[in-house]
Order: sequence, then structure tokens, then C-alpha cells
Amino acid sequence: MVKFATMAVRLLALAVFFAVSAVVFWFALVFTVHRGAMAVPDLKGATVEEARAVVHDLAMDIEVEEPGVFSASIPAGAVALQRPHPGFQVKAGARITVRLSLGNERISVPEIRGESLQSSLRGLETLGLPVGARIQVDGHAGPDQVIATDPPMATWVTPGTEIDLLVNATPELEFWVMPSLMSRQVGVIRRFCSEHGLRLGQIHEVAYPGLSAGMVLRQYPPAGSPLSRSDIISVWVSR
Repeated sequence: MVKFATMAVRLLALAVFFAVSAVVFWFALVFTVHRGAMAVPDLKGATVEEARAVVHDLAMDIEVEEPGVFSASIPAGAVALQRPHPGFQVKAGARITVRLSLGNERISVPEIRGESLQSSLRGLETLGLPVGARIQVDGHAGPDQVIATDPPMATWVTPGTEIDLLVNATPELEFWVMPSLMSRQVGVIRRFCSEHGLRLGQIHEVAYPGLSAGMVLRQYPPAGSPLSRSDIISVWVSR
């Protein structure tokens, strides 16, 4: 019985010894790990120069990471994000990675010249840019196509900025230079107009002694004038 009690006491003492040793080892490990460690400072809102000065005093370094981030509360060029976070324990020589603020979010007005009005409206709405005034003009592009914007395309604007559109209302008019029809036979003029989709209007016959019938004496529009498919060509010919 005495031997059993003695053995129990020894086992208890051994257990206490191991428990104390474990606690001592744990504190020693924590002390070793944290010896020389320091908390990462909060650099948010500081310029790069200010942040470098702060971490330099703590024997740390800074690395600026691209791209920057948009922030409505932190001015452009100041630290907006950092890694590790403030308060994290690091040792001397640690590197703090920061990303700088780009200021308020900005959006580039898209290149929509030549696109249809409906397609442009959808694209601008997706970007968070409402459409303001829609000004229509005639004959400068295809039907219902965007010609220009205000602010101009590729301009950086803040979300919610209204974009005014200049839109063509009618198909683009195709122009040629009116050729000279003088002294040509009216039959040649008819074929010319038919082949080029031009409209030949009234043919006026004029008495002109000494000249064979059907020769063009006068024309409208005059030679060198702009000519579109909607214009009507009139000629005066000898009879």
C-alpha cells in the first residue's frame, strides 16, 4: 500500500513537471517569436513620402503596388490600402505593400461614333452614364447613328455624368460632281442617268438651226455642281 502511494506521488510530480515544462516552453517560444516584433502602423491617407518616413523609423520598407484604387474618402496619391493590415506584428525589415488612391471613381466616355442610338444608350447605361440632351442633325452619317458626344469621347468623367448626344436623323447623302453634258446626244444622257441611278427630268426641245437634233444645249444643275440621287437633271436639246 505504501509502495502504491509512493508511486502515485511520483507520477503526480512527473505530470506537474511536464505541465510546468510545457508552459515554460510556450512562453519561451512566444518570447522568441515576438522578440523584436512590432505592430504595422496605419498608413491610410498618408502620401508615399509620409508613409516611407513612418516605416523608415521602424526599420520597415514600402512597396507601391499597381494599379491604384478608386476612393471617395482618400485623396488621389495617398495610401488607400495596405498589406499587412495595421496592428499586425512583423519584425524589422518587413515590407509593407500599399496601393494608392485614384480619387473619385472615373469612367472614360466610350467611343460610340457611328454606333446606333439604341446601342449607344445601352452601353452608356451599363457604365452608369445617363444620357442628357439628344440633338439631331441631317445628312452627316448613317440613319440614327451617333456623330459626337459632350463631354467628348475618351474623356474621363465621374459616374452619373450626363452625356449629350449628337445623332444623325436621316441617311447620309451621297454627292457627286455634276459632269458636263453639253454637245452630247440625249440618248447618251438617258443611258448615263440610268446606269448611275440619277433622275432625268424634263427634256426641253429648242430650235437651233444648223445643229443636229438631240444635242444638249443647256443643262441643270450646271457642270461642277454637287449632285445627289435626289436631284433632278434637266436638259435643253436641239430639235
